[in-house]
Amino acid sequence: MSVEFNKFFKRHSLASTYKPTLAKCLLDLGDYEQDEGNQWVEKCNDEYIVNLHFVAARFLRYYHPLKFKFKLKQESTTQTVAIYDILQEHKELFDTLRAKDTPSKKDMCTDLFHDIREKTIKHPLMRVQVLPKLLNDCNIYKISSDKNFIIIKKNIVDYMCANKDVLESALNHMISKYLENCNAAPNISTKLDEKLKRKYLSTKPKNEVLEIAHNICFYCPAKDVEFAMDHFIPWNYLGQTEQYNMVPACTPCNSSKNDKLTIKKFLDALIERNQKLEKLPMGYSKEFLTNLYENAIIEYHGKEKTLWQNA
Repeated sequence: MSVEFNKFFKRHSLASTYKPTLAKCLLDLGDYEQDEGNQWVEKCNDEYIVNLHFVAARFLRYYHPLKFKFKLKQESTTQTVAIYDILQEHKELFDTLRAKDTPSKKDMCTDLFHDIREKTIKHPLMRVQVLPKLLNDCNIYKISSDKNFIIIKKNIVDYMCANKDVLESALNHMISKYLENCNAAPNISTKLDEKLKRKYLSTKPKNEVLEIAHNICFYCPAKDVEFAMDHFIPWNYLGQTEQYNMVPACTPCNSSKNDKLTIKKFLDALIERNQKLEKLPMGYSKEFLTNLYENAIIEYHGKEKTLWQNA
């Protein structure tokens, strides 16, 4: 089985992220009995018959944060891709989950998402592009005649289960390398890691930020109130917590700004503030921060949208 996966990983280029993402979905078959959507997997002798609802639930879930949370393009042009179009058409459905950044596998396997799973399964994206093209590159399953199921041998599932972490890491690497050619956003590889947790400033750099600010909100005159440490350039774009990007924000400003980008005067103020920091990371400069800000406006915030400023 390693031969088929090695053949796939040795490909020099991808036309999209679809094939490695589909392969990631299949990795869950290794422990399907304890996983969501197990009602769509039937073991028959030495084979597993997999209803594509099992795959579609995961496929949609992997792409959801890339579109809505991180706003990563899947093409180097402004052209949209089919999976993003499907997600956008059902945005109101995802909005019913309210505070969740990314729907869980449990969410995606419920009846609430039946129609979007069904649309994904029947879309040429899945039937013409993804399923047959991955099979052509990595011969690990058969497609049923009605194209609603895949059949995969037990020894292949056992191999994927035993090597899940390594395979997932390699697939994420393929996806991140492709996306890096389409986006200027930093730290794309970390955004593919589902275990990624947002870090907070440790006590010493946080106290330094507050001391330089004289306990005044970065965005308004509020002083000696309870402050949050705000990511000036949104965390969803930068993908990390760095002192040079952290500013004290009072509760009203922090809530109002949320994950928006501010007007340029605050960038200028941050550049000036950072000159007072005791230590800056290698590679930091005024130009570096300005480029981050300008790229975030184009790729994340949107050039047409109004930049945030305090009321």
